[in-house]
Amino acid sequence: MSESIGDHIRTTYYTYAFLILTVLLGYCLNAKAQETDSISLRPSFGVDYTGEVQTDFKGARMANLLQLRANIPFSRKLSFQVASLSTLSTDEQLEVYDIQGYSNIDTYDVNRPFALTVAGLTWQISDSHSLFAGIRRIDEDYFCSDWLSLFTNSSCGIFPTISWNANIATFPLAAMGVHYAYDQEKLRLQASVYNGRGYYRFKGRENVFRICPKSDGVFAVAQAEYRHRGSHYYLGGTMHTDSDIQPTAWAYAEQALTPSLTLLAAYGHAFGSDNFCDNFYGIGGTYALKRAELGLFTDYTRVLDLDEWATELVCSFHLNDFFTAKPVLHIITTDGSTQCVAMLRVNVAF
Repeated sequence: MSESIGDHIRTTYYTYAFLILTVLLGYCLNAKAQETDSISLRPSFGVDYTGEVQTDFKGARMANLLQLRANIPFSRKLSFQVASLSTLSTDEQLEVYDIQGYSNIDTYDVNRPFALTVAGLTWQISDSHSLFAGIRRIDEDYFCSDWLSLFTNSSCGIFPTISWNANIATFPLAAMGVHYAYDQEKLRLQASVYNGRGYYRFKGRENVFRICPKSDGVFAVAQAEYRHRGSHYYLGGTMHTDSDIQPTAWAYAEQALTPSLTLLAAYGHAFGSDNFCDNFYGIGGTYALKRAELGLFTDYTRVLDLDEWATELVCSFHLNDFFTAKPVLHIITTDGSTQCVAMLRVNVAF
């Protein structure tokens, strides 16, 4: 492993200390505002741990993700947001070769003791308009619908037509940028501009605070979401100033057939030629029970002249308001070879 477990644990302690001090600072800065404002502006703090055991029925390994968040309001219009992640795997990746990645919390053979994923100011311009400036991950705002989040396949976090063609600020990386959102009952519009590459370190050329349009370029992304009677429809696209990175577009739909049954369909396309990945297709469905959700999603993509079909069957059990258990089965066919991966994921969130 690239980081020792001892170093990883020590850095995780530093992560807790950093965010706790940030919250305390927020209390101090807010004290005066709360004296004159009838609305209490209290900082909030969140902890989210996800762990999973993975097996290919020959061996097993464990992946862990710890996320910490704090929101510090300075007024009813202005707030400071900060978030971090820490990843730890107990061993090198399983002997399963796949293109898309069967686990969206796993950094596989590279552990990251501490990565700053959000750090910036949010200006609530009005009830419908907001603007964020600072460090941010793209998948904080895009490809994160409730039903996509049910699945563990990394392609449900961001389509491979984007992630394979550009080294941008997606999990576990982040970048400096500006994010705008317009949100009403039926329509949500988002547009963002980021440094053209994502990072997670704090020094050198991989500094997450880096802004370098000359070498990294500039990455722009926009998405429209329409909601109607429990259904959601998404249409989006990206552009990069690097001429070697082609524009992309995607469409995604969650069509509610009954109050419990939802049909999912997704398509992503990278324009031009000489892409690592040109197209992505996905279809599936979900069924909601009282305290559980069932999901089935299958997709196809072609990367570097290799075809891959990936099918995921998942069941998510909400044991209480804080704890979720999720057994998962992946059936992956890459370049004609079929393999299976089973996982048990648990999530604890406060």
